Amino acid sequence: MQNKVLLILCDGMRPDAVLKCGHPFAGKLMSTARYNPHAQTVFPSWTLPCHMSLFHSVDPSEHRVLGNTFVPGERKGLFEQLRDFGKSTSFFYSWGELKDLYDPYALCYGHFVSEEYFPHGKVTELLEENCEKFINEYKPDFAFLYLETTDSIGHEIGWGTEEYYKAANHSFGIIEKIMSNLPEDYSVIVLADHGGHDQTHGTEDPIDMTIPLFIKTDFEIDEENFENANIIDVAPTICKIIGIEPSKKWKGKNLLK
Repeated sequence: MQNKVLLILCDGMRPDAVLKCGHPFAGKLMSTARYNPHAQTVFPSWTLPCHMSLFHSVDPSEHRVLGNTFVPGERKGLFEQLRDFGKSTSFFYSWGELKDLYDPYALCYGHFVSEEYFPHGKVTELLEENCEKFINEYKPDFAFLYLETTDSIGHEIGWGTEEYYKAANHSFGIIEKIMSNLPEDYSVIVLADHGGHDQTHGTEDPIDMTIPLFIKTDFEIDEENFENANIIDVAPTICKIIGIEPSKKWKGKNLLK
């Protein structure tokens, strides 16, 4: 039974990048997992508000993080919910602001690699290697792997550029590597936090608000909920797989039956 979860987030990856990146594993994942190319994120479609909504299952108007600066508040997110049910968690990331996604000691293991020091591709390789090693050695109930390269290239060069699709190609290579070495009791969710246009994002334009969403699991999909999936639905879905109750304050819906 798949009662553990690996969540992989590709920052700033638009659905068209799944099709145009040219990596064979992107096509394989579309055929072997359930794929929604028109899932929605929250507004404002900035990285920190989107992640806060992902992990706290409410809109930014409720968690009050409306930009990439953290706003403290009383809230219970996925990490805290998992801790309260005695589940183990791990987080592998390269954008320092994401440290505010969880309360102190709600996270069992964290691994940070800075893009200020290592080049983009090396950052994702180091994160994947550490994530893969930790999962296979310690079998955490929940692991979150954050891949920043598509967002970084989007801001530096532009969304929809040749370099942007190359970054997406590299990300799918990382995804293939870790999924190929994953224990059988893990379900996998792959998504983005937002899209992008030109060299920015954050607007209500569909190109910023529409995200790809993959779920590879042996649980049955709720077709209607999955068709209308939003980023706030991910935390309740993870709780369903792991076998715990979601927080009563969350607003998202479970995407599984």
